[in-house]
This record gives sequence, C-alpha cells and structure tokens, in this order.
Amino acid sequence: MKNINENYLKVGLCLLSMTFILYIGSTLLNRVKLDFTEEGLYTLSAGTKSLLSKVDSPIQLKLYYSKTAANKGSEGLRAFNNHYTYVRELISEFVARSNNQITFEVVDPRPDTPEEEDALAYGLKKFHLSETERYFFGLVAENESGAEKIIEFFDPGQKDKLEYDIAKLIYTVQNPQKKTIGVLSSLDVINEGMNPYMAQIMRMQGKPVQDSWTALKMAEEFYNVRKIEKETDKIVGVDTLAVIHPVGFPEKTLFAIDQFLMKGGNLVVFVDPNAVVGSDGNPYGGPSASPDAGFTKLMDKWGVELKKDEFVGDKYLSGVGRFSPNQPPSRILGLLNCNQECTKNYEEPIVAGLNQLTFVFPGNLQIKEKEGITAKAFLSTTEKGNTYRAAGFELNNPPMLWNKFSEGSKAVPLAYKLTGYFESAFPDGIKIDDDKKDKKEKPGVLKKSTKESAIVVFPDVDFLADQFAFKNSFLGLALANNNSTLFLNSVEALSGDADLMSIRSKGSINRSFDVIEQIEFEAEKKTANKVNQINASISKFQTELNQLGKKANEGNIAILQDEGLRKKKELAKKIALLKKELREAKREGREKVESIGKFFQYLNTLFVPILVIIFGFWYSRKRKRSLFEKEVSVVNQNKVREMATSGGQA
Repeated sequence: MKNINENYLKVGLCLLSMTFILYIGSTLLNRVKLDFTEEGLYTLSAGTKSLLSKVDSPIQLKLYYSKTAANKGSEGLRAFNNHYTYVRELISEFVARSNNQITFEVVDPRPDTPEEEDALAYGLKKFHLSETERYFFGLVAENESGAEKIIEFFDPGQKDKLEYDIAKLIYTVQNPQKKTIGVLSSLDVINEGMNPYMAQIMRMQGKPVQDSWTALKMAEEFYNVRKIEKETDKIVGVDTLAVIHPVGFPEKTLFAIDQFLMKGGNLVVFVDPNAVVGSDGNPYGGPSASPDAGFTKLMDKWGVELKKDEFVGDKYLSGVGRFSPNQPPSRILGLLNCNQECTKNYEEPIVAGLNQLTFVFPGNLQIKEKEGITAKAFLSTTEKGNTYRAAGFELNNPPMLWNKFSEGSKAVPLAYKLTGYFESAFPDGIKIDDDKKDKKEKPGVLKKSTKESAIVVFPDVDFLADQFAFKNSFLGLALANNNSTLFLNSVEALSGDADLMSIRSKGSINRSFDVIEQIEFEAEKKTANKVNQINASISKFQTELNQLGKKANEGNIAILQDEGLRKKKELAKKIALLKKELREAKREGREKVESIGKFFQYLNTLFVPILVIIFGFWYSRKRKRSLFEKEVSVVNQNKVREMATSGGQA
C-alpha cells in the first residue's frame, strides 16, 4: 500500500512539473528565441531595432490574409499558411520593439464583407480562386495623419527580404518627406512622358514600351527621383546626383556637375568601357563607351581614370551563358558573378551582406593620388582576378577572351568611394553666349569644395539595367541578384538613412560548394584545352589540304590525293586520341564530385547509427563497471560483516 501511494505521488509531481514548465514556456519564456541561421533571418537586425526606436507617433499595421480561403484551396495554396505564420510572428517582433507605438491586427477578408472592400480599396493584390472567392496576402500601414503605405503581396520566394520590406514600409509611412535624387544620363533611364494607361495598352498590343529602369523606380519609394536634362546649366534642389553613362554632355552640363560637387553635393557615377545597354545611343548599333573626353576632364580632377578598352576579369567568378542561341552554354569571362569573396575584406556599409552581384564587362579603374582626397575600394575580384585588353570582335568571342586571359596574384578593385575636398575642373569658369549683349561672359565659379563631398564610382553601367538586375516571375519582375540593392545602398550611404541600408543588405548567403566548384572549374579548364587542341589540329589539317590543293596538277594529282588521305587518317587518329583524353578529363572531374557526394551520403546515413553504437558500447561498459563495483562493494560489506560477527563470537 505504501509503494502504491508513493507511485501516485510521483505521477502527481510529474504532472505538476510538466504543467509548470509549460506555463513558464508559454509566458515568461515566450520571447526567448534562438536563431541558428547564419544570416539571422529570425532575429531583428540592429538597424531595425534602431529604426523602431525612432518611431515617435502611432502606426497601425493590418495584415490581410485569406486564411479561410487558403484552407479550402489547393495543397499549394495551403502551403502559404507556413509563410503567413512567419510573417505574423516577424511583425509581432516589430510591434514588441516599437515602445507601444505600433499596433497590429490580422484580418481575414471574406467575400462580400467590409474587410474585403477595404483590402480592394487599399490596392492589395488579389487572386481569384472562384467566382466569389478572392485571395489576399498583404500588409497596410497607416499613421495618425491618415497616410497609407502597403505591401501588396508577400512572396514566399522573397523571404530573406521580408524584414527589409516591413522596415521600409514603416520608414516610409513615418517619414513622408523625401530627399531628392537627381538622375543625369545619356541613356533613357527615366521615361516620364508616357501615360501608364497608354503604356499598358501598348504592351497588350505587343508594342515595345520604353519604361524607366526598375532600380530607379525602386528608389522612388524613398526619394523624389528627378530627371536632369542633358542640356542643363544648373543643378539645384538635389541632395545626391546619379550620373549614368556620361557621353555627349555639353560643357555647360559638365560645369553644372562640377559646381554641384564644389557646393558639397554627392555623386554616384556609372561609367563603362563597353556598355551593352548603350547600343541605343550608338549610331553604329553596337555597345558604346563612357566617359567621353568631356567627362574625363572631371574625373581627372577627382583622381580617377577608366582605362580605355581594358576590363577586369576573374575566371573563378565567371558566369555561364551563351552569346547566341546556336552556341552551347559556356563560361563567359565578361560576365562576373561576385559573391562574398568580393566583399569580405571590406567594412564599407554599401556592400555589407551583398553576395550576389552581376557585372557585365566591368572596366578597370585606376586611382591617382590627389591632395585632400581619400580613395577607398569597397568591392573587388578574388586574388585570381586580373585585367585584360579587348576591343571590337574580341568582345563577341568568349573562347578567345578565355584563352587570352591570364590569372593574377591580387584582387582587382571594382568600385571606389572618394571623400574629401575636390578642386574644380573649370577654375576659370566657362564661356557663355549672351544673346542680348552679343558677348562672352564668365559665370561665378567655385574653385574648390566648400565642404566635404563624396563620390562613388562604378566601372559598369549594365549591372543596373533590368535585363541584368531582374528576372521575370509570375508576380512580375523580381530581383535576380543584389545589383539594385547595391545602387540603393550607394545612394543611401550618401544621403539616406544608415539603419535602412543595413537592413536592406541583410539577406540570404550564397553557400556555394567551394571544393566541388573548384574541381568542376579545373575539369573545365582541362576539357577546354583539349577542345582547343582538337580545333587547332583540324585547322592545321585544313590548311595543309589547301596547300596541297594549290600544288595539284595533272601529273601529281594522284600522289597528292594519297598524301591527303594519309594526313586525314593521321588527323582522325590524333582527334580520336584527344577525344579519349577529353572524356578522361571529364570523367575524372565527375568522379571526384561524385566521390565527395557519396562520402557525405555515407556520412549522413551512418553517422547516427555509429553514434548509437559507440554510445551503446560506452553505456554497456559503464553499466558493467557499475555492477562490478556494486558486487565488489556487497562482497566487501559481507566480509566486514562476517569479520565483525566472528570477532563478536570470539
């Protein structure tokens, strides 16, 4: 009876302990979380916390999610519930860190309800599941003055950008006043003339529509983006000026840029020795180069030079593509895919967290020392990178460039940030025509910066264009890499909010299989050499046949035919041998990759069983030792007891 009562007591204490633990976990430890992801996807960044600490007026957040519709929908639609849970919990973290300034509610908009009408009125993206059922998954932020901002739809594929999207929403609704960014370009990067309705009709008709570059449209969420005409003679009311592909600017425009800098303005400059997107401005239809002689005069004063027909390459960062539909995919030296290896050695916030950048034939920037100016690189190739010269048809011949390139021994910079006090490229001003007085005058000119300025210089224009920075998805254009983020960070670093920049840079990390990629790359180099040998042998044979043909006449044609057949057989044997070596090189690389895969497969399969077996042996030995020690102790106790008994009897 006593043992039964003890068992009941133990069970009761266990249940009480479990209840207490569950209570502690659901209340006191509710906000205790551990985030084991390297990029901290489930932890608010320092920039977000700083931004939330600056919220000084009430903001209401409404998360519209059609949960009922999702539960009744297809399996794929129900999968959105997991993403909804993550979104809801992340917003709750924002609310908890806002010092009670942000309120949050979840709305399930059912058909024919005021909630559905509100979702439509806010402009949230809707999907028709049936004639009456609509699906919503978006967020609305509203401040106390009634200003509204929305995230029209949460894309699960952009999960790594979720914190930034929500922080951006709160920032824009909290700060309705925007700074102004001027954009001056020889390309049509901003199209303000066409009505959006007409543009949509033209797209439906299959007609081309020249739209603004998406990266610049993204900047409009934070800034007033203003187009500066190429014929301007004064730049005012602009906080930061973006100069894209400077070609053909008149002297008065160059002077306006110069004086804008002298007055303390900041510049983001994009030059390119081979701008693919610049073909529209080239009368010959091919890529165009910048800067021209006029803008080079400004860059000389900054201490920056872009080498003509000289490019930066890195075989270990080269991308895979094709120059024409008839060619097989191959590595292209001019396509540079920068990962964390390109930014890990720099502390510049502009590139913090960026590890997926794509450049197209980036140029070679050279820095000359200038008194009062500090130049710092913040992006570069790996140590295997180098520069190479190319022009004309060479740029359209990837195999030729690949074979021509030689690896370097140190990283080559891909971008610079210049800070300090700059000197004017027009110390004596410029001559202007006065129609009224019919004479030349010199306008007022600043010969040196009145306060410290900053210039960010990139040797590529193409990376900013839609075709290289974005990709098509079922929701429209989506980010293909971090190119647009690099542009926004550059503008942000010169004129914006540092907190928002640090959040934007937070995202997914490109976890590449470095060892496997190295093996595949070395195998590709071997096979490329074999292919070149085969092609060289064929070309040599063709040349010899042509020479034999020139020597042919009626008297020796039979002999030459025999010699041609003999050479053809020799060539066939040589090509067969080279193809065998080619197969061996491919097989060797493939087997190395497969062996690594098998090793990790066996490791994953056997690791836990081996641990269990080792633990079993250890536990078995420990248990045997414990039992043995217990038996020895019992025997010793019995001996002591017997000795005590025998002593007492004596």
